[in-house]
Amino acid sequence: MKILLMSIIAYSLLSLNVYSKNVWEGVYTDAQAIKGKQSYLEYCSECHGSELEGIAEAPSLRQGAFIYNWDGLPINILFQRIRETMPMDDPRGVSRKLKADILAYIMKENNFPSGNIPLPYQNSRLKSIQWNALSK
Repeated sequence: MKILLMSIIAYSLLSLNVYSKNVWEGVYTDAQAIKGKQSYLEYCSECHGSELEGIAEAPSLRQGAFIYNWDGLPINILFQRIRETMPMDDPRGVSRKLKADILAYIMKENNFPSGNIPLPYQNSRLKSIQWNALSK
């Protein structure tokens, strides 16, 4: 009986959603996205285009494959990718805070709603936000 009860509890804990928010719940602010657009144009548009359309090898950051590639993952995975690899010529030359602003701009351009609290730049806080391609 004790083993059955422990198994039920373990299964229940595993099936809990570990995310406290998802991108459809307004996880960035409009002001942050505005700042992010300025930073995006300065640091990202040379490769990804001024409209996020992608240029040559650099993929589009708008809709389609981009939003589905990250579907179901915590947003810190995408943020970490941006943080460690972008811009390609100097990934550490852009601060974490600016990269969070850039991600907020990308989210706005992909029609995710804004909210009242800025997107954090700490991985420990970002991992509680789930990227969902479609609203639930």
